[in-house]
Amino acid sequence: MVFANPSYLWALLGLLVPLAIHLWSKKEAKTIKIGSIQLLDESNSRQSSSIQLNEWLLLLLRMFIIALIVLLMAGPQWRTKGNQKQITYIVEASIANEASISSVLDSLQEDSPVFLLKNGFPEWEDDADYQSDKEQPNYWQLVQKMDSLRSDSIVVFTKALIKGVKSMRPNTQKKIHWVVMELEETQDRPLLAFNRESGVELITTSSNGRTTKIYKKVLDEGFNISNDSLRLLSEEPQTVPLKTLDTLQINLYVEEGFEREGKYIEASFSALSTFLKREIVIHKEDEPTNNQADLNIWLHNEPKNDSEGKWLVYQENPLAKQLIASGPRENLFYLTSRLNPKNTVDQHLPEQLLQILALDNDLKAVVANADARQLDEAELKPNYVEPKRKRERATLLDISLWVFYILAGLMIVERLMSNYKKQ
Repeated sequence: MVFANPSYLWALLGLLVPLAIHLWSKKEAKTIKIGSIQLLDESNSRQSSSIQLNEWLLLLLRMFIIALIVLLMAGPQWRTKGNQKQITYIVEASIANEASISSVLDSLQEDSPVFLLKNGFPEWEDDADYQSDKEQPNYWQLVQKMDSLRSDSIVVFTKALIKGVKSMRPNTQKKIHWVVMELEETQDRPLLAFNRESGVELITTSSNGRTTKIYKKVLDEGFNISNDSLRLLSEEPQTVPLKTLDTLQINLYVEEGFEREGKYIEASFSALSTFLKREIVIHKEDEPTNNQADLNIWLHNEPKNDSEGKWLVYQENPLAKQLIASGPRENLFYLTSRLNPKNTVDQHLPEQLLQILALDNDLKAVVANADARQLDEAELKPNYVEPKRKRERATLLDISLWVFYILAGLMIVERLMSNYKKQ
């Protein structure tokens, strides 16, 4: 047995905990009823504790449970003999029905297994319809699981999309060859629309294997609006979400001595309003407070960390690299320095304020989904680790699920025994 994360094995020192508990456990005193104490001899009254191994079976069971929890954290794998001659083929589900891929897979030998590039590596079926399968595989996460395949050589047919790489480059003892199916056509796709005073602004993307571009266009005609959606009237009608851009509300609390900082922040929001083409209203402390503000700014010497909503609080930090730094909890940010003409311009205060407002989260999500940029084979290739010994050239099967089943069963047995023995 080998482990994917052997450093967790240090947690086996936790086996000392149930051992110490059992060694210091005290036996319950027995009550003996007697008729008279006249015949009892006087003795030294001394309370003694039982320091001995009590309920050894229950102790071993609890220690075994802790050991299994540690092994589960360490990622147990069982070493089996691999097949150096056999080649395994894996195909991404979204391209499994393409004619070029199907013809290649149909021509393979019968002893060459073909799987889908998904969790669990289900078998590929030549007569199945995979057109509706839009799940984006995490390529490098799946590479780590390819060690469970019996073949030493693996060929992967994939789109190699950039959005499919979400972790560090993994190590593997398998020889993996990536066949990248290049996307030659450019995909134009409407994503989102904003209802502005000047009209309806449509956001579209134009993406291919090399670049992704975002376009904004104000529509004059060719659309219908229904509640919170926009329907484009074209040869192939499409519907996209429609967002109404409300006025941004800012609460500004300025203590005496922070008037200069307040003016710089007001000027920054004025510049952002012009850039965003969106109204921004600032409520000062002597005006009615808007409890539903998009951002609250606290320019005081006294800290304020216990309020709801999104807050920018002044808290000086000479070691901070930016004017605005993230706080210890979500939606809390710190203004790390007093403001002056130099740091306001050099450190781009308006851009940092725009970043914490996070106005484009919805747009980022839909753009990431439409991104069709691809990696080449060299960028996608994991780190190959040559086995030092022949014994290490093996297939590693993940047995975490079996360990979990055993652990669950033993925990049930331990609870039953503990209740029976009242431990």
